Amino acid sequence: MAQYAGALFFSVSLGITLVAYPLFVVGEGRSKTVAGVLIGLSAAVQVLTRWQLGALMRVVSNANVISAAAALKCAAVGLLVFSPTMAALVVSAALQGMARAFFWTGNQVQIVRSSRPTPKAIATLNMTATVGMLIGPALGGFIAERSFGAAFAVASAVALASIVPTLMLHRPPPFARVGGHGYRDLLGNRGVQVGVWASIAVGAWRGLLGSYVPIGLDAAGSSEFLIGVVVAVANGAAAIGGYAAVPIVGPRVAPGVARWGAVTLVATAFVGFELHIALMTAALVVGGVATGLIQVLAITAISETVQAELTGDAVTLVGVARGLTLSGAPLGVAALLVLGLGPAVLVATTVLIAPAAVFSDSRAWRPRR
Repeated sequence: MAQYAGALFFSVSLGITLVAYPLFVVGEGRSKTVAGVLIGLSAAVQVLTRWQLGALMRVVSNANVISAAAALKCAAVGLLVFSPTMAALVVSAALQGMARAFFWTGNQVQIVRSSRPTPKAIATLNMTATVGMLIGPALGGFIAERSFGAAFAVASAVALASIVPTLMLHRPPPFARVGGHGYRDLLGNRGVQVGVWASIAVGAWRGLLGSYVPIGLDAAGSSEFLIGVVVAVANGAAAIGGYAAVPIVGPRVAPGVARWGAVTLVATAFVGFELHIALMTAALVVGGVATGLIQVLAITAISETVQAELTGDAVTLVGVARGLTLSGAPLGVAALLVLGLGPAVLVATTVLIAPAAVFSDSRAWRPRR
């Protein structure tokens, strides 16, 4: 329960920031391109951080990584209470990227190393985080309409509170050093390949949800509060989709990623266009359900095919893939804005999400021995 409590508080803080941060950047007179670059920077730092977490978890317990995530998030948004400068925005973006890397990798590894059934536990983690993401964006939009400083202060306080339950977690020992744990070796594992393709699609969807979806809805005339509600609904759909993935195991995992990756692609392609709010919400709900499914399936693929002492590296690897597209989606859209927001989103999602639908199948599926 302590793990889920910490995830709830962390996600409320994250949800507030997902809405408040891009709107704050634009509200300070900076361009949409600058907003996309800053959010892309955060995701890039997340990638660099994730890349090192496999090695870090051979030195410290993965539970300590979860506690560090909460502290980093508190510092990241607390900084914005005191300074709106570009330097503060850059530092905050970097710290947020580190916090998200620590949070997701640490929590996923904690579950894979436990005795709990991985699909259900991952779905419950996602549901708990999503409850926070239902509360956070709506709360963030409500507070941000009155004061961005107040929104960041609340986000920082909630992140601080999330440290307490993480201190109660069981702390397994650091991973032992074993042979064949290089990332290139792991990429030869079919389950890891499927997990990587799935995580690339999830990262693209999440990257857009935290950047150009709020900006696109704002351009279409939606209020900050309504934007927060729509983002919250999309996250709720992702949590429901995660539970739908629980019975999908074994050789069915890879085809599931392919099928739902295609659905994610089609749904996400709509979100950059200035369409009616009801149509935008429907697309985000469908995309959320599909993304929730493949997010759980990515970790299920690893837990079924990778030996125990290599799970930290495997989770790190799929996290890097997700982080690359968290960065790549906003940066790609920013580079393509000359085409207009809608076409830019369409091109970026096709490049980043289509591989999950095309390359995931059940070839050479080998369960862990």
